[in-house]
Amino acid sequence: MASKVLKSVHNLKLRGSLVATLASGVVLLSIMPCQTARAQGSFPESGTAILADSFGIATGAEALTVNWTVTESDNVYTYSYTIENPAGDVVLHTDGSATTTPEIVDDFSVAFDTTVAGAYVASTQTGGTFQENNGTDGLFWVFDDVYPGSSSPTLSFESDLPPVLGDAEASGEPPPSPWSSIPNGDQVPIPAVVPEPATLMLVAGSLLLFPRLRHHRKFIVD
Repeated sequence: MASKVLKSVHNLKLRGSLVATLASGVVLLSIMPCQTARAQGSFPESGTAILADSFGIATGAEALTVNWTVTESDNVYTYSYTIENPAGDVVLHTDGSATTTPEIVDDFSVAFDTTVAGAYVASTQTGGTFQENNGTDGLFWVFDDVYPGSSSPTLSFESDLPPVLGDAEASGEPPPSPWSSIPNGDQVPIPAVVPEPATLMLVAGSLLLFPRLRHHRKFIVD
Protein backbone atom coordinates (compact mmCIF):
# COMPACT_ATOMS: atom_id res chain seq x y z
CA MET A 1 0.00 0.00 0.00
CA ALA A 2 2.84 2.42 0.83
CA SER A 3 4.30 2.06 -2.67
CA LYS A 4 0.90 2.74 -4.24
CA VAL A 5 0.45 5.86 -2.13
CA LEU A 6 3.85 7.14 -3.23
CA LYS A 7 2.77 6.67 -6.85
CA SER A 8 0.24 9.46 -6.39
CA VAL A 9 3.03 12.01 -6.66
CA HIS A 10 3.97 10.60 -10.07
CA ASN A 11 0.47 9.87 -11.34
CA LEU A 12 -1.10 13.22 -10.53
CA LYS A 13 0.22 15.88 -12.87
CA LEU A 14 -1.19 19.38 -12.99
CA ARG A 15 -1.98 19.86 -16.66
CA GLY A 16 -0.56 23.31 -17.26
CA SER A 17 0.42 26.12 -14.92
CA LEU A 18 -1.38 29.27 -13.85
CA VAL A 19 1.15 31.33 -15.78
CA ALA A 20 0.43 29.41 -18.98
CA THR A 21 -3.30 29.77 -18.42
CA LEU A 22 -3.11 33.51 -17.91
CA ALA A 23 -0.92 33.85 -20.98
CA SER A 24 -3.69 32.19 -22.98
CA GLY A 25 -6.31 34.84 -22.29
CA VAL A 26 -7.87 34.45 -25.70
CA VAL A 27 -8.31 30.71 -25.10
CA LEU A 28 -9.88 31.31 -21.70
CA LEU A 29 -12.36 33.79 -23.13
CA SER A 30 -13.25 31.41 -25.92
CA ILE A 31 -14.07 28.48 -23.63
CA MET A 32 -16.50 30.40 -21.43
CA PRO A 33 -19.48 29.96 -23.80
CA CYS A 34 -18.74 26.22 -23.98
CA GLN A 35 -18.73 25.89 -20.21
CA THR A 36 -21.98 27.83 -19.94
CA ALA A 37 -23.58 25.51 -22.48
CA ARG A 38 -22.50 22.46 -20.50
CA ALA A 39 -23.78 23.94 -17.26
CA GLN A 40 -27.21 24.40 -18.83
CA GLY A 41 -27.32 20.87 -20.28
CA SER A 42 -29.63 18.11 -19.09
CA PHE A 43 -28.50 15.58 -16.47
CA PRO A 44 -27.62 12.81 -16.03
CA GLU A 45 -24.99 12.80 -18.73
CA SER A 46 -22.80 9.81 -19.55
CA GLY A 47 -20.19 8.74 -22.03
CA THR A 48 -16.87 7.00 -22.58
CA ALA A 49 -13.29 8.16 -22.97
CA ILE A 50 -10.26 6.24 -24.24
CA LEU A 51 -6.94 6.75 -22.47
CA ALA A 52 -3.86 6.25 -24.64
CA ASP A 53 -1.09 3.94 -23.46
CA SER A 54 2.47 5.03 -22.70
CA PHE A 55 3.32 4.80 -26.43
CA GLY A 56 0.56 7.27 -27.24
CA ILE A 57 -1.68 4.59 -28.79
CA ALA A 58 -5.42 4.88 -28.13
CA THR A 59 -6.60 1.84 -30.08
CA GLY A 60 -6.42 -1.93 -29.65
CA ALA A 61 -6.09 -4.13 -26.60
CA GLU A 62 -3.72 -1.83 -24.72
CA ALA A 63 -5.98 1.25 -24.52
CA LEU A 64 -8.23 1.74 -21.48
CA THR A 65 -11.88 2.77 -21.55
CA VAL A 66 -13.22 5.13 -18.89
CA ASN A 67 -17.02 5.03 -18.55
CA TRP A 68 -18.19 8.25 -16.92
CA THR A 69 -21.40 9.85 -15.67
CA VAL A 70 -22.24 13.28 -14.30
CA THR A 71 -25.48 13.66 -12.37
CA GLU A 72 -26.94 16.77 -10.74
CA SER A 73 -29.20 17.18 -7.71
CA ASP A 74 -29.89 20.47 -5.94
CA ASN A 75 -26.99 22.10 -7.81
CA VAL A 76 -24.51 19.47 -6.60
CA TYR A 77 -22.79 17.47 -9.33
CA THR A 78 -21.68 13.87 -8.82
CA TYR A 79 -18.78 12.77 -11.05
CA SER A 80 -18.31 9.00 -11.46
CA TYR A 81 -15.76 6.96 -13.40
CA THR A 82 -15.36 3.22 -14.06
CA ILE A 83 -12.17 1.96 -15.74
CA GLU A 84 -12.44 -1.01 -18.13
CA ASN A 85 -9.29 -3.06 -18.72
CA PRO A 86 -9.81 -4.62 -22.18
CA ALA A 87 -9.54 -8.35 -22.73
CA GLY A 88 -6.14 -9.21 -24.16
CA ASP A 89 -4.28 -6.39 -22.41
CA VAL A 90 -0.72 -7.58 -21.71
CA VAL A 91 2.51 -6.09 -20.40
CA LEU A 92 4.69 -4.81 -23.23
CA HIS A 93 8.43 -4.80 -23.74
CA THR A 94 10.08 -1.38 -23.89
CA ASP A 95 10.09 -1.63 -27.69
CA GLY A 96 6.31 -2.10 -27.70
CA SER A 97 6.28 -5.82 -28.47
CA ALA A 98 3.89 -7.99 -26.44
CA THR A 99 4.69 -10.33 -23.58
CA THR A 100 2.34 -13.05 -22.32
CA THR A 101 1.87 -11.41 -18.90
CA PRO A 102 -1.62 -9.97 -18.28
CA GLU A 103 -1.56 -6.23 -17.62
CA ILE A 104 -3.35 -4.90 -14.53
CA VAL A 105 -4.70 -1.45 -13.65
CA ASP A 106 -4.72 -0.33 -10.02
CA ASP A 107 -5.03 3.46 -9.80
CA PHE A 108 -6.73 6.43 -11.46
CA SER A 109 -6.54 10.22 -11.18
CA VAL A 110 -8.25 13.32 -12.52
CA ALA A 111 -6.44 16.67 -12.70
CA PHE A 112 -8.07 19.87 -11.45
CA ASP A 113 -7.54 22.35 -8.63
CA THR A 114 -9.62 21.04 -5.73
CA THR A 115 -8.73 24.10 -3.61
CA VAL A 116 -10.93 26.41 -5.71
CA ALA A 117 -14.17 27.24 -3.90
CA GLY A 118 -16.85 24.68 -4.79
CA ALA A 119 -14.56 22.52 -6.93
CA TYR A 120 -14.61 19.58 -4.51
CA VAL A 121 -17.11 18.84 -1.74
CA ALA A 122 -15.05 17.62 1.21
CA SER A 123 -15.14 13.92 2.15
CA THR A 124 -17.16 12.84 -0.92
CA GLN A 125 -14.36 10.98 -2.73
CA THR A 126 -15.28 7.27 -2.71
CA GLY A 127 -14.70 3.96 -4.49
CA GLY A 128 -11.03 3.14 -3.88
CA THR A 129 -9.26 1.03 -1.31
CA PHE A 130 -7.29 4.25 -0.84
CA GLN A 131 -8.06 7.73 -2.13
CA GLU A 132 -6.39 11.09 -1.77
CA ASN A 133 -7.19 14.74 -2.38
CA ASN A 134 -3.99 16.25 -3.76
CA GLY A 135 -5.09 19.87 -3.84
CA THR A 136 -3.97 21.67 -7.00
CA ASP A 137 -3.07 18.31 -8.59
CA GLY A 138 -6.56 16.79 -8.32
CA LEU A 139 -7.97 13.53 -6.96
CA PHE A 140 -6.32 10.10 -6.83
CA TRP A 141 -7.73 6.60 -6.22
CA VAL A 142 -6.07 3.21 -5.61
CA PHE A 143 -8.15 0.05 -6.04
CA ASP A 144 -7.70 -3.72 -6.20
CA ASP A 145 -5.95 -5.00 -9.32
CA VAL A 146 -8.21 -4.94 -12.37
CA TYR A 147 -7.26 -7.74 -14.78
CA PRO A 148 -7.96 -7.82 -18.53
CA GLY A 149 -11.65 -8.20 -19.30
CA SER A 150 -12.83 -6.67 -16.01
CA SER A 151 -13.62 -3.24 -14.55
CA SER A 152 -12.74 -1.12 -11.55
CA PRO A 153 -15.24 -0.13 -8.86
CA THR A 154 -17.09 3.14 -9.49
CA LEU A 155 -14.88 6.06 -8.43
CA SER A 156 -16.86 9.15 -7.45
CA PHE A 157 -16.79 12.60 -5.90
CA GLU A 158 -19.10 15.62 -5.60
CA SER A 159 -18.64 19.21 -6.73
CA ASP A 160 -20.65 22.41 -6.77
CA LEU A 161 -19.29 23.17 -10.25
CA PRO A 162 -20.64 21.90 -13.60
CA PRO A 163 -18.45 19.85 -15.96
CA VAL A 164 -15.89 20.70 -18.59
CA LEU A 165 -13.37 18.33 -20.15
CA GLY A 166 -10.05 17.71 -18.41
CA ASP A 167 -7.20 15.22 -18.13
CA ALA A 168 -7.12 11.79 -16.51
CA GLU A 169 -4.48 9.13 -15.94
CA ALA A 170 -4.40 5.47 -14.88
CA SER A 171 -1.51 3.12 -14.19
CA GLY A 172 -0.53 -0.48 -13.53
CA GLU A 173 2.56 -2.37 -14.70
CA PRO A 174 4.62 -0.35 -17.22
CA PRO A 175 4.47 -0.45 -20.14
CA PRO A 176 1.75 0.00 -21.53
CA SER A 177 1.09 1.86 -18.26
CA PRO A 178 0.60 4.72 -17.64
CA TRP A 179 -2.48 5.50 -19.72
CA SER A 180 -3.52 9.13 -20.06
CA SER A 181 -5.48 11.78 -21.88
CA ILE A 182 -2.22 13.33 -23.10
CA PRO A 183 -1.06 12.66 -25.74
CA ASN A 184 -3.69 11.19 -28.10
CA GLY A 185 -6.19 10.05 -25.46
CA ASP A 186 -9.61 11.45 -24.62
CA GLN A 187 -10.44 13.83 -21.79
CA VAL A 188 -13.07 13.18 -19.13
CA PRO A 189 -15.52 15.48 -17.35
CA ILE A 190 -14.08 17.43 -14.41
CA PRO A 191 -15.40 20.48 -12.50
CA ALA A 192 -15.19 23.77 -14.40
CA VAL A 193 -12.38 25.40 -12.45
CA VAL A 194 -11.67 28.69 -14.27
CA PRO A 195 -11.20 32.32 -13.21
CA GLU A 196 -14.31 34.42 -12.63
CA PRO A 197 -15.44 36.58 -15.61
CA ALA A 198 -14.09 39.73 -13.93
CA THR A 199 -10.68 38.07 -13.64
CA LEU A 200 -10.82 37.02 -17.27
CA MET A 201 -11.54 40.58 -18.37
CA LEU A 202 -8.64 41.83 -16.27
CA VAL A 203 -6.29 39.27 -17.82
CA ALA A 204 -7.53 40.05 -21.33
CA GLY A 205 -7.01 43.77 -20.73
CA SER A 206 -3.49 43.15 -19.49
CA LEU A 207 -2.70 41.10 -22.57
CA LEU A 208 -3.91 43.92 -24.81
CA LEU A 209 -1.50 46.28 -23.07
CA PHE A 210 1.58 44.12 -23.77
CA PRO A 211 2.12 45.29 -27.39
CA ARG A 212 1.65 48.92 -26.34
CA LEU A 213 4.20 48.60 -23.56
CA ARG A 214 6.74 47.01 -25.87
CA HIS A 215 6.21 49.73 -28.47
CA HIS A 216 6.55 52.49 -25.86
CA ARG A 217 9.80 51.00 -24.58
CA LYS A 218 11.23 50.80 -28.08
CA PHE A 219 10.34 54.44 -28.67
CA ILE A 220 12.28 55.53 -25.57
CA VAL A 221 15.37 53.45 -26.45
CA ASP A 222 15.47 54.80 -29.98
